[in-house]
Order: sequence, then C-alpha cells, then structure tokens
Amino acid sequence: MATRTRTRTKTRRLEEEDEESGKLHHEHHQQQQQQQQQQQQQQQQQQQFQQQKQKHKLNTYKSSPSTSSTTIDQEQEEEFDLMVDVAPVKSKDDEYHESFLATIERNQIPISRNLMILLYSLHFLSSNPKIVSYTHKFIHLQNQVGTNPAGKAIYDIDIDDAYFVINWVITVTFLRSALMKYCFEPFAAKFCDIHSRKAKTKFAEQSWSFVYWGVSFIYGVYLYLDAPYFNDLDQIYINWPNFYMQGNFKSYYLISMAFWIQQIFVLHVEKPRKDHYQMFSHHIITCLLIIGSYYYYFFRIGHLILMIMDSVDIFLAGAKMLKYAGFNRACDAMFILFLLSWIGLRHGVYNFIFHHAWSKSVHLMSDGQCVVGEAQKRCWTPTIINVFMGLLGGLQIITCIWMYLILKVAYKVIIGVGAEDVRSDEDDTDVELEENHEADDEKEVQMGKNIELKVESSWALTDKHNVEQQNDFIKDTYNSTATKAAAPVPVPETRER
Repeated sequence: MATRTRTRTKTRRLEEEDEESGKLHHEHHQQQQQQQQQQQQQQQQQQQFQQQKQKHKLNTYKSSPSTSSTTIDQEQEEEFDLMVDVAPVKSKDDEYHESFLATIERNQIPISRNLMILLYSLHFLSSNPKIVSYTHKFIHLQNQVGTNPAGKAIYDIDIDDAYFVINWVITVTFLRSALMKYCFEPFAAKFCDIHSRKAKTKFAEQSWSFVYWGVSFIYGVYLYLDAPYFNDLDQIYINWPNFYMQGNFKSYYLISMAFWIQQIFVLHVEKPRKDHYQMFSHHIITCLLIIGSYYYYFFRIGHLILMIMDSVDIFLAGAKMLKYAGFNRACDAMFILFLLSWIGLRHGVYNFIFHHAWSKSVHLMSDGQCVVGEAQKRCWTPTIINVFMGLLGGLQIITCIWMYLILKVAYKVIIGVGAEDVRSDEDDTDVELEENHEADDEKEVQMGKNIELKVESSWALTDKHNVEQQNDFIKDTYNSTATKAAAPVPVPETRER
C-alpha cells in the first residue's frame, strides 16, 4: 500500500510539473507574439510619422511665410533655414562618376580591345575579298607611288589615310589604358611605395606620357638625321609641294596625329582639371596643325615642331613621376632640366623656326603659288600662309601662359618649397594628402549624418502637438517592449519520466 501511495504521489507531481511547464511555454510564446506585434505597431507608427512629415514638408513649401496662418515661429524658421542651407547637393565628383563619360573612361580597355579583335578577325579570318580590302585600309599604309633609289617604298598622302589614323586612335587608347592598369600602377605600388589610388593613377598617367614621348622623340630624331632638311631649314620649303614620304616617316606622322586626337578623347572622358580649357585649346591647335600640315605637304616643319614638343614633355613627365614617388630632390633637379629645355626649345628654337617660316617660306615656295585656271597638286595663297602662321602663333601664346605658371613653380623651388604642378588640380600637387582622403570622406559622411539628424529635428518642431503625441506613443511602446524583453522568462527543463 505504501509503495502504491508513493507511486501515485510521484505521478501526480510529474503531471503537475508538466502542466506548469506547458503553461510557462505557452506564456513565453504569448509574450513573444506580443513583442512582435508591438514591434510591428512601432514600425507602423514610425512610417505614419514619416508620411506626416513628408506631407508637412509639401505644405510648408506651398504656404506663404507672410500669412497669419503660418505656425512656424522664429526658432522654427531658423531651423528650417538651416535645413535648406545644409541640404545635400551632389558634388562635381559625384556628378562625374555617374555620367556616361565616366562609364566610357572605366571601360576603355574592353571597348578598345573588342574593336581591335573585331577588326583583325575580319581582316585575317574573312574569306570575303570586299571585307579584306576594306579592313586592309585600317592596318596598312595607302597610296604607294614607287620606290626611292635605295629601293624603299615611298608614299603620297591619301584620303584613305584616315582609316589608318582611326585604327591607331583605338590602339593608342588600348595601350595607354592597359599599360597604366597592368604595368605602371603595380610598379608604383611595388617599387615606389605609392598606395593611394589617385596617386597611383596619376603616376601611371605620367609614366605613359614619359614612355610615349620618349619613344616618339627618339624615333623623330632618327628620322631627322636622315632627312634632307637636316641642319638646312630652307629644304623644308624648296621644291614644295613635290614631297613624298618613306613608309617609316608616314607611319610616324600618322601615329602622331592619332595620338593627339586620342588626347582630346582622354581630356573629355576623364575628370576635368583646372587647366581643361587651356589643354583643350592646345590639343585643338595641335591637331589642326598636324592635319593641315599633312594635307598641304608641310609635314617637314611639322616634324621639327613635334620633336621640340616631345623632348620637353619628357622632362615634365619625369619630374611628375619623381614627385609622386616622393623623390623631391630628384624632382627639383628634373624640374630644372625641364625649365631649361622649355625655355631653350619651346621659346628659343620654336620661335626661330616660326620666324624663318614667316620671313622665307613665301619666297622659297614661289613656284607653288596658286595660279588661276591651272591644275596644281597643291598651291598656297596668302590666306593659307596666314592661317598656318596664326595657328603657330596661337600655340606659342598658350606656351607663354604656361611659362608664367612654370616660373611660379620655379620660385617655389628656389625658396625651398619644392616643385608642384600649378597647371592641374590639387591632387597633382600634394601627393602626401592622397592617403588622408579616405579619412576625410568618412568625416564628411559622419557630418552628413549629423546634419540629417538636425534636419529631422527641424521638421519635428514644425508640428509640435502631433509629433509629441507620436513620439510619446513610440517612447512608451519602446520602453514597455524593452522592459518585457529585458525580463528573463524561465524555461523549465524537460524531465524524463
């Protein structure tokens, strides 16, 4: 009997414990449901508050501040003015990065690569003679007129040379972008200890300029040493326009033309700098001179001017590379070489060639003057000569403007500040600040968040009664929810029978 009694008592206890456990589980489940419902109600109240705020914003814009029904007092007006003053506005950088040109700039490699693959695939894989004859113009020089006494092919100018130039505009775009991304930027990070994104990009840009202008200058000098006008400027104009070109010279001149056309493309797809219009004017004048000199058989003087420009730009690009790499003393030394070459070549030799052309070209080309009613290969008129002289003079004016800016940099070098390029934007002139830009951006973001909080408070002040009710309700709901959430809910352990 005692054993049965103990067994029944134990069974009742277990049943009671199970009932209590079930009740606790049920209460815990109900509390969770209530918390979820309260959170949903809180979210709904916040959404209603945001909607009321937006409606009030529209009403505030529509209402006149001079009417007697205006409910905004002096303090609220000051808050509203603050909101208007600090309203977020897109910066020029943001507008550029969202533009179509920025998309093209970021995709220069795939665009140019795919165009080149398409062209060369059609040329080498197509069995259609018409397609091959058309793609041939993009890849090979046109209008061979014979051979010289040495057995080398000579060429005349031709309208189909434009295809060759277009191909090289695409090729130069690909080479520039690919070398910058896969060669010069990794080199800057590994060997020059440049880790800022902008500084690496600018180092890569100047590296490309250094390489191109170095190769162009060396090859230009090679052609000049074998030219009939070597150390004889009169030969530039004697027997004009009966000039022909060897294949290497024609390629050199057309590739130079493609490079400067591509420079205009780069100038417009990349972020504009302070000297954008100066550079644009320089590139337009340079392209007009190269294209015009090629068409009118003035490519001999064009060859000399290209060598003068390329040689100076080598020192400029080298000085900038040293500046970005942190070699300030070497940068100052390179800048001195650049300054001397600029003065000697772009103002000395250039103006000497300009004066020679102004004073002697008409006399030396007297046989090529236009004659009415006579068919001529090319002929000149005073207007044509004046246009070319005007373009050469305009190029010298831009060079003089840059000379003034260069002298400002030279003054900084003399007083010990160091060489900085004042022609471009501030990112060019202070590489050390590049690594702090990300931290500055984070501060600006945090400042923007603080401004948003102030704006929220300004809108809250415009309708105190409704907003205070909403805030009190949200606060009470949140406190009750937090209190219940903070209270521990006992969960009994499951016991085995």
